[in-house]
Amino acid sequence: MEKQTSRNIRLGLFVILGLGAIITLLYFIGANQNLFGKNFTMEAYFKDVSGLRVGNNVRFSGIVIGTVKDITIKSDTSVQVVMKIDDKLVQFLKQNDEASIGTDGLMGNKVVDIEAGPAGGAPVQMGDRIRTKEALDMDQMMRTLDITNRNVAAMSEDLKETVQRINRSIAVWEILDDAELPQYVKNSLKNLQAATVKANTLVADVNALVNDVATAEGGMVALLKDSTLTHDLGEAAMRIRNVSAQAEKLTTLLDASVRSIDKDLKTGGGPLNAMLRDSTMTSSIDRSLQNIEKGTNGFNETMEALKAHWLLRGYFKRQAKKAEKE
Repeated sequence: MEKQTSRNIRLGLFVILGLGAIITLLYFIGANQNLFGKNFTMEAYFKDVSGLRVGNNVRFSGIVIGTVKDITIKSDTSVQVVMKIDDKLVQFLKQNDEASIGTDGLMGNKVVDIEAGPAGGAPVQMGDRIRTKEALDMDQMMRTLDITNRNVAAMSEDLKETVQRINRSIAVWEILDDAELPQYVKNSLKNLQAATVKANTLVADVNALVNDVATAEGGMVALLKDSTLTHDLGEAAMRIRNVSAQAEKLTTLLDASVRSIDKDLKTGGGPLNAMLRDSTMTSSIDRSLQNIEKGTNGFNETMEALKAHWLLRGYFKRQAKKAEKE
């Protein structure tokens, strides 16, 4: 009888301890899932919850503040997520906070991450809807990484083939083994440097010459800047053209006169006999011939002066050389 009572007592103690352990375990699980806190809820809408489940954690600044209470599909582009938040931590949440779907670790469970918004936001109220943003999709990242890996593998294969072709190339290795090639390169660089120095010197000399011309008060600048000289040269050229035209006309008239005189001399008639007999007309003809001679002499002097002028000197020299060749 005493043994039976002792067994019953031990069995009762074992059951009580077991129930206590179970209750303690349920309490910690419930505390982690916020089962025993006040029923403060808020919601957010996502296009894709990426595998989020009821009971997953809700984190704020990396700290678990609640759990996912319910997930409901509202439309083909909208999923409602209701979150149950610990009443002690609600005071830190604002209506301008943003929620996104994240991952607990690299490949862990999905969680709702809430990021604090700008300062000055209003506190959240029961059932408020906070803003959301699309988080990085791990599946999409893995697909992109897979494509990148394939591209890197292709590039590695091409690089390997290029290196193999270089290793098989005799010409490349002959160039690399040429001991005189570095000296040639050095000499080329020295020549290039010397040419650069000469070019810089030439540019400096040209700049100095331009500055001297721009600042000098000598004859060249005066000629370049003297508008009167330009005008005189223009008038001189015009006079030369006029004299040439008049000389051509005079030559034509003299030729006609000579032909007429020759005709009169041969026929013995015409005004020639009267001219020869008329002393007044003879004097007029003599004066005309003198004037013609003076005009011809002036023209010759003008031509000689133009030949000596520095602007037309080259032209007359070229004409003289051309005449000598002909």
